[in-house]
Amino acid sequence: MGLIRAQWILDDERGPVSDGAVSVEHGQIVHVATGKSSIRRLANDLGEEPIDLGPGILCPGLVNAHAHLELTALGGRLAGEGPFSAWVGHLLRERAACAQSELAQGIRLGEQELLASGTTAVGEISSLAISPHWAADSPMAVRLYHECLDAGDVARTHGVVADLREQLAATALPLAVSPHAPFSVSPDLFTELGELSEAGCLPITIHWAESPEEQQYLLYGEGPLAEFLGPAPRRPGLDLIDEAGLLGPRTSLVHGNYPAAGEPERLAAAGVSLVHCPGTHHFFGRDTFPLDLYRSAGVNLALGTDSLASNKALDMRREMALLRKAQPGLAPADVWCMATRGSARALDLEGKVGSLAPGARADLVLFDVESGQPEAIMDELTGACPPVNALYLEGRLQKGLPRAASASDR
Repeated sequence: MGLIRAQWILDDERGPVSDGAVSVEHGQIVHVATGKSSIRRLANDLGEEPIDLGPGILCPGLVNAHAHLELTALGGRLAGEGPFSAWVGHLLRERAACAQSELAQGIRLGEQELLASGTTAVGEISSLAISPHWAADSPMAVRLYHECLDAGDVARTHGVVADLREQLAATALPLAVSPHAPFSVSPDLFTELGELSEAGCLPITIHWAESPEEQQYLLYGEGPLAEFLGPAPRRPGLDLIDEAGLLGPRTSLVHGNYPAAGEPERLAAAGVSLVHCPGTHHFFGRDTFPLDLYRSAGVNLALGTDSLASNKALDMRREMALLRKAQPGLAPADVWCMATRGSARALDLEGKVGSLAPGARADLVLFDVESGQPEAIMDELTGACPPVNALYLEGRLQKGLPRAASASDR
């Protein structure tokens, strides 16, 4: 048992509260106390003095709902200008040119960048054999999604499913699947993955409505993607996902930059989460993200960094700051929720990460804030990339982490 105290604590419901502490046992939060008298009673009950971290605000670790740490080694090699299909082709060539050791080292460096900036849980897309090995050893809370695609070629479908079953059987990690996107997954593969997901109650994540080129291909069989993909389904991507039985509360859709009328309402009705990646959105120079459409419909919203192939940093603090800059009417508390509890729900880890509540993993971050008022603290947390002064994973203090870049470096 341990008792960790700070000048401020971020309560899930009340926001920043002066003088707070959490007790930890077996890697989980057991109690949350605020105020000197409550902390003293808890300390007496536990029979131990609190570890006082001093100034700063004690928060749950940030939750990155969508990442490709496998692509960390490609940081700075690609540009966002030009057709999306050209970027995809460039990415595939650059990745193929990397040695497996370089990609594996990139995953570890990506993990360190996440931890140094206060992220303690991540949804990682696994398309290489190296990712499960990393995830099994990572101190982070990792939701590992096994990526599947057949590029619309039904001749590849059976092999893709067989490979997936083999991967799932070989790992001791909780199972999850990522059908890549409606333009790269055939209806037959979607159907098989839907049956597999239903049988195993598996979490699902899918890239969806990311670019106009995707819509051009799916609906009309036109545009750059049509040049190297098979015949188009001439159907909305969301219909293909829905007909495979993949719209549900354990599914997250990533990007969603170009929803058609009525689609946000369909996501909300099915309990689907939508993951927005502000850094990648900015990298590609997309139109303003239709946040209000999803919020009005009642969709659970989450945040992710995507990869360094389409982003400047793997820093959820920066994602929050970019979102606030692009959506100035969004309240800081709502931005924080997207980066914690909203992302936890998207990963099907609600109540387990992203929250200072009994039963959650004791993944704790002490952010160095200068403000002394609750509203100002929330503004600083979500807009100023405050430094990380201490980080705990499952109640264990992490030492020797590199210092993450400050707001002035971004």
